[in-house]
Amino acid sequence: MIPLIVIDEKTDRCTVLGRYLTGTGAYRVMASASSEVTFSRNLIESPAVVIAVHEVDQNGLLFLKKLREREIDLPVIILAAGYDPDVFRDAVANRAEYLVMAGPADTWYPVLVQLIEKVSAIRRAKDGVMFLNKKLNLVGSATRHDVLNQLTAVSGYTELLEMVVEDPQMKSYIEKERFALDKIRRQFQFAKDYQNLATEPPCWQPLVSVIRRAGDTVTLKGVTIAETCGNASVYADPLLEKAVAQLLDNAIRHGHSVSRIGISVHDGENGVVLIVEDNGIGIPAADKERIFERGFGKHTGWGLFLVREILAITGMIIAESGEPGKGARFEIHVPAESYRKECS
Repeated sequence: MIPLIVIDEKTDRCTVLGRYLTGTGAYRVMASASSEVTFSRNLIESPAVVIAVHEVDQNGLLFLKKLREREIDLPVIILAAGYDPDVFRDAVANRAEYLVMAGPADTWYPVLVQLIEKVSAIRRAKDGVMFLNKKLNLVGSATRHDVLNQLTAVSGYTELLEMVVEDPQMKSYIEKERFALDKIRRQFQFAKDYQNLATEPPCWQPLVSVIRRAGDTVTLKGVTIAETCGNASVYADPLLEKAVAQLLDNAIRHGHSVSRIGISVHDGENGVVLIVEDNGIGIPAADKERIFERGFGKHTGWGLFLVREILAITGMIIAESGEPGKGARFEIHVPAESYRKECS
């Protein structure tokens, strides 16, 4: 049976709704007149579907936002007394279904049941995917661990050989072997990073904090990072910090004469544009799209490919629009629902 949590301060309506849902034989209903009581009961840890009423005297939408702020991903259905486009948009933005209690109860009860079945099916599918991902991650992690241990041993013996071998040709072979070992390590690092994509749910992240942490992981070599993002936050995969770090590293590594990297936010069509630009040599026109392809580039060839994949998880699109010879300019188009300004 599917557990349901019904939050409705109007006891009579809540009782009737609970009786109807229980009568279907498919649900176990737990009723509450207070969202705070619901939190205190720790029902949020159960695999339940939450049905929260939103009307003049009670704020089901506020309860939904509190759930999401606490990174609780329970399925939620907002029961609204009347249609409000702003409430509808907020409900959808916070990953909830929205149903208006219009007309006699018998007309919208069946629709509510359909929504419960829909979100329950989605929940089961997500749980199944999570289980499979867990198995794949376990196999991948174990394989990487074992192979990297063997690579460490091979690298050690290679260094010993280099110390005793004097023949120039043999030394050149050893150098090629070390290069191959290093490439294998980088391939495994990419596999680890790529495997970690979307393993954790997206979350709201202040850009100032993301940029600061990303800068701490990169050797700046005297390059100044000038950000003007203010109190802007984006809804993105937890690996967003790695994506920004890769853009910074890419500018320093390939821009040659880079002394400044600017990061700013601008209004765009259907959202905002996050711009990361430098004053280096720029990117040739013929390479502007190819730089995001896997394997393209002078280093690993995976950095910008990984950046694009990380951003795409939450619908962000990246493109390079800089002028060759005057610096690289990466434009990250952020959907409106994935951007907000925090209160000061």
